[in-house]
Parts: sequence; structure tokens; C-alpha cells
Amino acid sequence: MDFNRINSDLKNSIENVPYSLEIDGNLFLNAPEVIQQERKEFTKAHPFKKPDHIVVQDIFIPSSEDGYEIRLHIYQPEGFNRDRVLLYFHGGGYVFGLPEQVDDHMFEIADTLKATIISVDYRLSPQYRFPIPVLDGFDALQWIIKYSDSKLGINSDRITVFGASAGGHLAAAVTQMAADHNIKNIEHQFLLYPVIHNRLNTPSMEEFTDIPLWNKNYAKTAWLHFLGKENKDKSIPYSDLTYFNNFSKLPQTTIVACELDPLRDEGIEYAQLLYKAGVKTELWVIPGALHVFDLFDSPMKDEYNMFLMNRLFNS
Repeated sequence: MDFNRINSDLKNSIENVPYSLEIDGNLFLNAPEVIQQERKEFTKAHPFKKPDHIVVQDIFIPSSEDGYEIRLHIYQPEGFNRDRVLLYFHGGGYVFGLPEQVDDHMFEIADTLKATIISVDYRLSPQYRFPIPVLDGFDALQWIIKYSDSKLGINSDRITVFGASAGGHLAAAVTQMAADHNIKNIEHQFLLYPVIHNRLNTPSMEEFTDIPLWNKNYAKTAWLHFLGKENKDKSIPYSDLTYFNNFSKLPQTTIVACELDPLRDEGIEYAQLLYKAGVKTELWVIPGALHVFDLFDSPMKDEYNMFLMNRLFNS
């Protein structure tokens, strides 16, 4: 591809990062547990400073599937607005990552919007394949609805679900599952460069095979780990998000896609399905942006953060 298409400020910011941002494709495919451990160690070795006025706590809830203790990483600022509740899913290709990797961003959201954030430390693949990560998220939603008033003093009637990349997929899958169970507590889903389906055949997926940070080969490996060899090419409800019959029951949706992201066209496709179903939907395709652009300081990130703060609880 033409790398001159990348926003110049973003490109400069990426080039000045003092460590490698690329994923070792061989390890990702054949030894994902090595990357899992490396990412965990890096995150723990580089913690973000917590503001004194934000309380951070972990609550463990039992999985309805097998009793596993799911960790909910919770941020709650002083003077929180009890009606602003955010259920968050981190990214990482279903294979790596943990809530603390975006602590700084969660601190900013909690502080600016006086929101309580429940970030799900869902189980990772390939050790725990689909549907376990989705079910972990759905258990978190049900816990919020049942216990958040007594445990956190918040109102669960108007939840915003937010996720990035694979976390965007999980956020949308949990929202679909909630619709199928006639749970109406989700008011808004905010999907940041989300994964939508496993077909790997969109124009953007075919074009961006060698782009930095995320590309078709990474996506192929992620789906293999998430679904397993026997299911990696199948359309399964809550895995292929286009394979759903109740789009009209979904809540207001905001989708942010990146021009130079292999996932771009999946986000656009999902927005179109929501438009056709009559769901109030806003789609922003950011010119010159790469996948995970928001992890790098640039005017583009600043503009996105303003958009995010204005949209999360604005219905």
C-alpha cells in the first residue's frame, strides 16, 4: 500500500515509539501463550498512575457456564453520576490483553464524564474459545443489572457498552445476546474499529495485508484461535455479527472505523445493516487512520477523544 496515505502526525508518533509495535506472526500462530505472557508482563511493568480521586477495584463474579471467577476491573470517580454506566471490553485479537492496558484511557473517561466503568477481564483464546469470552461478557452484563445498585450505587437501566477491535466484537455480541434475551438495559453501543465477521473477504481486508499494527494475516490467526480449525470458516450467531435476525431490537449505535484498517469495511457493513433495520446509527470513517490509532498522541487522537466524550452518553 501507499504509506503516504497515513496521517503524517500519526505516522510520526508511531515512528517515535521506543519499542516494537509489531506482533511476531510465528509466535501468534504457534505459541500465543508466549505473547500473552509478554503483554501481561509489559502492562504490569508499565502501570499508569491512578488519579487519587478515582477508586479502582476488582470484583470477581462466577461464570454461569463453569463457575470460573471472572474479574471485573472497576473504575469509579468521586462524585460519579449514577446514571452513567459503561461496560467495556479491551482489544487484543481475542488472544492477549487485559483491562489495565488502557487504564489511562479509562481514567480519562471516568474523570471527564463522571462515569462508572466496568471493564471485563474476559477469558482469552485459544485456551478459552468461542463462546466463552462472549458468555463472560454476558455474565458481566447480568451482574451489573442485578447487583450494581447495591454494590456500586449505580443505575443499570441505561448502560453504554463500549469495545475496541476484538473487544468491539464482544461488545456487539453481548448486545445481540441481550436483545435475544429481551434485556433492554443497554441504551447505546459504541464500537471502535470493531471486528464483525470471519469471512476475511472485504475489499479493505484484501488490500491491507502488509499494513502496520493489524493486517489480514493477524486477523486470520485471531479467528483460528477464537473459533478453532473446525469452526473458523463457519457463520455462527454471536461470532458472525451479520448472522442475526433481530437488528431492529438493537440500541443506538456509534461505529468508528479507520480508512487504512483491514476491518474498515466490516464496520461499514454493520452500520448499513443497522441503518436498514431502523436503528439510530452514526458511522465515522477517519481518513488517514490506522487500526489502534488512538494509542498514539496526535491531533487525530485528540479529535477522536472529543467525539468519544460527546457521544458515549449522549442519546
